[in-house]
Formats: sequence, structure tokens, C-alpha cells
Amino acid sequence: MSSATYELATAGALNPEAPDSQLTERKSRSERLREQLLSNLNGTTELAALQERLLNSLTQGMGVDGLHYQHEALDVDIQIGSEALHSCGYRLLATNEYLGEITFKRNRRFSERELALIESVIPALMKPLRASLKSRER
Repeated sequence: MSSATYELATAGALNPEAPDSQLTERKSRSERLREQLLSNLNGTTELAALQERLLNSLTQGMGVDGLHYQHEALDVDIQIGSEALHSCGYRLLATNEYLGEITFKRNRRFSERELALIESVIPALMKPLRASLKSRER
């Protein structure tokens, strides 16, 4: 089983040493996925629905099988999709504000390129996630 955990405070950068054609391809793929995420994530402040929409977008974009989102301080623990052998996790911080931890799961290993793609689209999640957490606190 492989597992990776990262702390993500800002958008993950694409590999600056990648050839220009690869960089352009990755940017366009991440741009498309980010646009899809923004479209799918807007319009809900319900946390479970937000996570479901995120999983649906990433399932279409790169074959993610499941996700686990938790925020211990708010007693939030959401698992959707299926358990899988491989995972990558992120501690979500926005301007020193802790927004929880998210783990993506699937049955085949994540490539470095896919990890970079995930890291490039996570910032699209931050604003709707923050709004969902704020509405939950009220």
C-alpha cells in the first residue's frame, strides 16, 4: 500500500523543469479540471455534497475511487467512494486557516504527474470548502 501526505498551503506548482510541450499539456489539463471543479463545486454549502461533487470531478478527470475528508475540531468525518490500495493526502491551509485534511484513494498508484495535477486543482476547492465550513459553524 502506498500513501503520501502533503501539507498544501498554496497551489502546487507544475514541474518547472518539464519540457514546454509537457508543461502546456499539464496546464491545459489542470485548467480544464479546475474549470470543471469550479463549475461543479459552486452552488452548494452542504459539506457532504461538496465532497461528493469533488469526487465526481476527480473520478472523471483521473480515476479517483474514493475520498476521505476530516476536520477533527468540527467533528467532520466524511468518507465517500470506495476504499483503495493507494492514497495521497493533503492538509488544507488557507492563509493560516486550517480547513481540514483530505485523502484521495484509488486502486492504482498515483503518478507524479497526477499528484501535480491534484495539487494544481485543490485551490479551486478552498473557497467553497471555507464557505461550507463557515455555514456549518453557524
